[in-house]
Amino acid sequence: MRILHVITTVNRGGAENHLVDLCRGQVSAGHQVAVAYLKGDHYWRAELERMGVRVEFLGLKRYGELAPISRLRRMMCAFNPDVVHAHMPPAELYTRLALAVSPARRPAFVISKHNDEPFFRGPGHKILGAWVAKRADAIIAISDAVNRYTREGLGTSRAIIRTVHYGINPEPFQAISADDAVAVREAWHIPRDAWVMGTVARLVPQKALHVLIEGYAHYRTQATRPSRLVLVGRGPLEHELKARAQELGVANEIVWAGFREDIPAVMRAFDLFALTSSYEGFGLVLLEAMSAAKPVLATKVSAIPEIVKDNETGLLCQPGDAHSVASALVKFESARMRAIMGDAGLQRTQTSFTLARMNSEIESLYRMSIA
Repeated sequence: MRILHVITTVNRGGAENHLVDLCRGQVSAGHQVAVAYLKGDHYWRAELERMGVRVEFLGLKRYGELAPISRLRRMMCAFNPDVVHAHMPPAELYTRLALAVSPARRPAFVISKHNDEPFFRGPGHKILGAWVAKRADAIIAISDAVNRYTREGLGTSRAIIRTVHYGINPEPFQAISADDAVAVREAWHIPRDAWVMGTVARLVPQKALHVLIEGYAHYRTQATRPSRLVLVGRGPLEHELKARAQELGVANEIVWAGFREDIPAVMRAFDLFALTSSYEGFGLVLLEAMSAAKPVLATKVSAIPEIVKDNETGLLCQPGDAHSVASALVKFESARMRAIMGDAGLQRTQTSFTLARMNSEIESLYRMSIA
């Protein structure tokens, strides 16, 4: 099968990381795979090319520009795909426009919906999103929450939309030794007797990190053990979040770790993973934490309850509720509870979120779309 993926960027991120795993599985299965991307920092390009994936940069400088449509159209004619699979709304739109002039052989058009958010933020977003979706032979929702959002928001028929959860390979996370994890903690200057809660997230409004910081501050007034909060990531809210930590008197207990490549080692260095997002299309980072056998504290929103089983693999709290976060942190002081929930999370990734299952379900959807 000849598969062309079109995505907005190949930067490091949830949808992009998923695409890399998907391409790796498809190449291993003997398919010919190509990726076209609109813009970005080219983060995954070299890795994709090492796999044997043909990669094309479409050179989008600003939305509304027409040149990327022509470039994508030429790539479609040269590659002659059986399936064109679009990821993220800008890529969906540019793919839809490139397909407007029917090629000699009409490829199946598959869309992956990675978030439960508008097609774009502005008037007419439902009309444009529905117009793009109408051309699709199949739509993949990465969670039941995204599935519902897409059907209700775009009027998409149940007949063409299917939920396929992300998958993950836990082995890189399990391969990290205890010594490696200790070395990461020492680099962060964390006291040996402190327990560590951490997150890996972009410092943007969606992640609601102010709630995590406020929850941590409330927890420290009740804590019976020394602790540290580690924030891994970068983004436009960094200055504002640091100022809030200073106001709350916990600035000296927070590690601002910045962008990291070594996520398996980072996850193994945590005792608890926390995600206080206001919404999440899926939250691949949750699977990364569970693959490292770490319990999860997260908000009960969007797709998160599909991944984290409350009181089994972690604890869920209401969005925006810093006091609920603090109460959960008090409970997580128990090393025994953390170990039990962490082991349950690892087992869940190994049974319910495998890459083999994900790749098989997507390939079946392709074949039905081609037929």
